[in-house]
Parts: sequence; structure tokens; C-alpha cells
Amino acid sequence: MKLDILLVLGYLLIVGVVFMGVAQGSAQEIWSPEALVVSFGGAMIATLAGLSMQEIRESLQALRVAFTVSVFDYERLIADFVTYAGISRKDGLLGLEKVVSQIPDGFLSRAVQMAIDGVEPDLVEERLAVEMASMDERHARTRATYDTMATYSPAFGMIGTILGLVFVLKSLDDPSQIGPKMGVALLSTFYGVFACYAIFTPIAKKLDRKHRHEVLYRQMIVKGIIWLQTGDSPRSIEAKLRSFLREKRG
Repeated sequence: MKLDILLVLGYLLIVGVVFMGVAQGSAQEIWSPEALVVSFGGAMIATLAGLSMQEIRESLQALRVAFTVSVFDYERLIADFVTYAGISRKDGLLGLEKVVSQIPDGFLSRAVQMAIDGVEPDLVEERLAVEMASMDERHARTRATYDTMATYSPAFGMIGTILGLVFVLKSLDDPSQIGPKMGVALLSTFYGVFACYAIFTPIAKKLDRKHRHEVLYRQMIVKGIIWLQTGDSPRSIEAKLRSFLREKRG
């Protein structure tokens, strides 16, 4: 799988912007392990506490998806359906048996196999819709995990700030301790906001974008297989599938 350069570049630019913001000082001045533990650690632990082991595994897998390029070749899919329609017109749906084993996409392969097996179009659409609903639910859970961490991060950053201010008030008799402890307090809020808007939210947005691309791809498969079963011509199937892309660009 290819690395998603845009997401990685975005993170690098964010880090660059932050370092430009502290150009008059040093990076060490915005480093605080205590604030980091409260903001990042608190948000992650609170999120994970509400998940099952299966959801944790799905979230880790989704992280890999976010950082890799997901290729949904719509033009190739249209060309494949035109080919399938040509074979079907010449040899019938059973003629697709010679190509079904060569289809790399599991969803498309199962759809074509159902057509070959003579499953009624309504039943094919129903079965594929159930599979898509399961995918929607799984993707929604993983996006919700990162959205939750984005929500919790500023809150735990504020908790860190409140704790820091408590320590500051307890150190009023020692002025030399006020500055460092105040710095830790404010850095907690900074880390919380940074985690929300610069780390977790971009991941959630990237997953949502890839989900929408996959949904469109699968919708085209569902309609394409139905039109294939009802005997539409290759040219008609191509035109109908291209209408999906016009709506996407619109």
C-alpha cells in the first residue's frame, strides 16, 4: 500500500507552523511530559475505556487505512462492467464463470457470482445492501472513536490546566515555582487543543472521505450487477454508471 502523502505532509506542515510560532524561543519550552500525559493519555484512555477489544482492533486497522492511499478506480470498474455485459450478451450470465475468479475485489466478485448462480435481482440487491450496511456501521464506529478522542482532548487539557493552577496557588510562597508550574498548566490546554484539531480530527475526516469513496464504488457495483442481470446493453450500462461520476463531481 502507498503512503497517503497528503495526510503526512499535513502533519509535517502543522509541526512546522508550531515551530515557527516558537521561533523566538526553543522547542524545549513547549515540551512538558506531565501535560502530555494528562491531555493525550487521558483522552485516549477515556476513549478506550468505552470500547470493546473488537472496536479497538478496528480503530487500529482504520489508522492504517487513514495513512495509506485507497484506490477506487471508477473508470476501471465501468470498463469491467462493459466487458461483463458483452460476455453476458454473447454467452449468457454463465459465461461470466470464466472471469469471476479473476476479479480482485471481493464485493464485486460475490455480486457477479450471485448473478451467475441465478439469484433474483431483488435478492441480489438486498444481500449486497446488507453487506454495505454492515460496512457503514463498522466505518461509523471507527470514525466515532477518533471523533471521541478529538472531543475529549481539550477537556483533559483543561483538566491539566486546572490541576496546574492548583499547584500554582499552592506555590505562592515560592515565586520561583510559579512560572514553571504555570507553564505546565497552560501547556495542558495547548496539547489538548492541538490533539483535537491537528491529530484526531484530520484522521476522522480522512476516514470519512475514504468511506464516501468506497460507498460510491459499491453503489456502482450494486446497480451495475442489477442492470447486467436485466439484460441492459454494454453502452447503456456504461452511460448509467457514468451518471454516478457526474453526480460525484457535481
